[in-house]
Amino acid sequence: MTFSSQVNPVPFSGNTPDVDIFDLSDWPVVFTRFPELDEENRVERVLTGLDCLLEQKTPYVNVWIPPSHDHDDEPHEDEKASMVWVKGHKDQLNAHCAGYIYIVTDEKLQKLLEGRLKTVSKRLYSFPMKIVKTREEALKVGKTMLGLIK
Repeated sequence: MTFSSQVNPVPFSGNTPDVDIFDLSDWPVVFTRFPELDEENRVERVLTGLDCLLEQKTPYVNVWIPPSHDHDDEPHEDEKASMVWVKGHKDQLNAHCAGYIYIVTDEKLQKLLEGRLKTVSKRLYSFPMKIVKTREEALKVGKTMLGLIK
């Protein structure tokens, strides 16, 4: 899926996500930092922010910046809340999200994440999921996914 018809991105308007987690400075490429386990209301803050992105009803790319802990360390209730949200928003995500990009510099984590993305992407998402090493590379790949550059 590409959004090549999007020449001039629509400016972000309305409710804004938590600025400690979501960086909209390169909208419609959004840099989202996974909160650490000890951060207050972390799952709620992420899910509320994702709602704000979907409220735009316009194509965007989400660049995920992993936390210091492994996904397997996530508390069961947090993981459950996230999956309930994803399943409830699957159609909206597939309609508006042009891609997920993960910034990963650790090779071990990259290999682990590559396996997880293959499993998740086939079951839930119709958009591409990529792993990159830098913010600059993520921005370029994100703009390409949106059809803003070739």
